[in-house]
Amino acid sequence: MEQAPNEYIEILLGLEDVFKSSGELALQLRKKAVVNNKLQTGIRGIDIVTNADVAVQEAILSEMAKTKLIECELIAEEKTSTAGKFKSTNGLVLTLDPIDGTIFYATGKRFFSIIVCLHDKKDILYTFNYFPAVKWGYRIVGNNVQSIGSTAAVNTKNGINLNMAIVHTFGDPENTAPEIYFDLIKKGYSFYKLSEVTDESGSATLFFLDQTAGYFTNNPGAYDGLAMLHYGKVKKFKIYSTLDISKPLISERGVYYPGWYLVLRK
Repeated sequence: MEQAPNEYIEILLGLEDVFKSSGELALQLRKKAVVNNKLQTGIRGIDIVTNADVAVQEAILSEMAKTKLIECELIAEEKTSTAGKFKSTNGLVLTLDPIDGTIFYATGKRFFSIIVCLHDKKDILYTFNYFPAVKWGYRIVGNNVQSIGSTAAVNTKNGINLNMAIVHTFGDPENTAPEIYFDLIKKGYSFYKLSEVTDESGSATLFFLDQTAGYFTNNPGAYDGLAMLHYGKVKKFKIYSTLDISKPLISERGVYYPGWYLVLRK
């Protein structure tokens, strides 16, 4: 039975201190975090998991499970005991990435984050993304984006006009969306892989900090891939998309939403 989402959004707003304290837990665990391989994709940032990922996820889910959020369908990145308790009875989908950017976390860098989202399989209703190492983040709810804490710019490589740069991680925009790709190239935009722009951050961080013109992704992860789309919609940026968030699929990278999207600031 589908339920009105406002009650669940209010619960998530009330749990934000839990999300932040779980980020502090991640910082405390970092020095002794044990890195393991959970997948074999050949992409280190996807394959690795730490015991901290599991601990942070359980810290968050144990509190969520005490509330009506237990009625949601849960898509969480790690397989933990509490994850199996969510009932999928209210038509809403709750997603959680306990440590987005595990590779940055495990190597002592700044921009790893906790991402919590809620959607109804059509629209994204709530996003919370918090970067504990820099004490900065944001929430997106309703028609508002609210910053949390003071921002810290990502260090980028020299020689790139970031004002006209569209950064991507997964997918090849030239082949996936060729008409849009070549149209934007003609307008002066350039497309870059994340590794060509920075060594210390995810593409999302660059985009949220107004350091790039756009963001592209193909088959985004269900745990962490909707935040930029939500941000772009609320900010009324130009959005190109074939994404379907009603039918998550599974690949070697984990659960993902089929399709692609591009958010353009200008």
